[in-house]
Amino acid sequence: MTALLLCLSQSVASWLPGSAVAVYGSLLAVAGFLLNATVLGGALTASGGVGGGGASTAVPAVRRLLAANLAVVHLAAAVLVVPAAVATEAVGGWTFGGRACRAWLTAQVLLIAAATWSVVLLDVDCLLRLAAAAPRGRRRRYAALAERHPRAVAAVGVAASWVVAELAALPLALAVAAPAAADAAVLEEVCAVSLGRRRVIAQSLAAFLVPGAAALTGSAAILATRALLGGGSAAVAAVSGACVVLWSPFFVVYAVVAFCGAGRLCVGPATWTLCAWLGHSSLAVAPAAWLIDPAMRSRARQFIRCCCCCCCRRGLHDDMTSSASSSEESCGLMSVAKYQIHRPAHPQRQQQPTCSPTGDKSTA
Repeated sequence: MTALLLCLSQSVASWLPGSAVAVYGSLLAVAGFLLNATVLGGALTASGGVGGGGASTAVPAVRRLLAANLAVVHLAAAVLVVPAAVATEAVGGWTFGGRACRAWLTAQVLLIAAATWSVVLLDVDCLLRLAAAAPRGRRRRYAALAERHPRAVAAVGVAASWVVAELAALPLALAVAAPAAADAAVLEEVCAVSLGRRRVIAQSLAAFLVPGAAALTGSAAILATRALLGGGSAAVAAVSGACVVLWSPFFVVYAVVAFCGAGRLCVGPATWTLCAWLGHSSLAVAPAAWLIDPAMRSRARQFIRCCCCCCCRRGLHDDMTSSASSSEESCGLMSVAKYQIHRPAHPQRQQQPTCSPTGDKSTA
């Protein structure tokens, strides 16, 4: 049994206090949420929106949809994974219960695998377009299919990446679902899991090592011939490289711990925590890398501008409604006052003497 702490609650070293990690995690969650929401909105923004045309139409539709899928994965991690890790660091232990711990552990591996396989899809899409755009290139079938049916192509790729990610998370899911297994045990106090060597190797290969190697190879090939595809290919390579490079130290440590021996942890808790949070930093670095592409920057500006316009219009509508109601009331009061001031003086009628019954009797 090898203690593989898939949690971030073991930063007990003096040079890496839990309070500092909690502050960094809080800032990372906010930055990751905002950046990925911007990338998601920009990827789904219609090209004919505010400032449409021009550079915004240069992003291929399949690439936009795959980028939106990666942004959704990172948003889920920023909302579901990082806040719980921040709370664990701040408190010094897991306080959300056993079921939540098992779900959190599975979600971490699932989202990491989904993000890694998503960048592999981005690399494959970019390389296939590269082959179609090359001089004397005959492999134009994918480019034509992607232009005609971009949603179908992206949907098939996204579905395949999520299926593979679920299979990659299966060893851990089985381990946490069966606490009495011989080679797996869940430590609910700190939300950690002990896995056997076979489970660790299988999970590491399927979740990160195999797709990470493929993504790095694809990024290197893209950067070698990026002149054929413009700045968009450089952005794809940067996003892919950021996700793989930032998570590499964690999975190296993750694999090394499996060979430490029974009852022995050969990696310091602070090193484990540092590598884990370095990997989570991809939540903010990867969406920021999309801004290398001028077309993605243009789409992000469109999305932000649309959000600002909607907020301004809503606020202006509320202000106009309130001012209109108040002006109607004031205009009514002023008109009444003006009418009372400038109303022509009517001649006062002479009062006719009224005879009382007693007067009638007296005159009679």
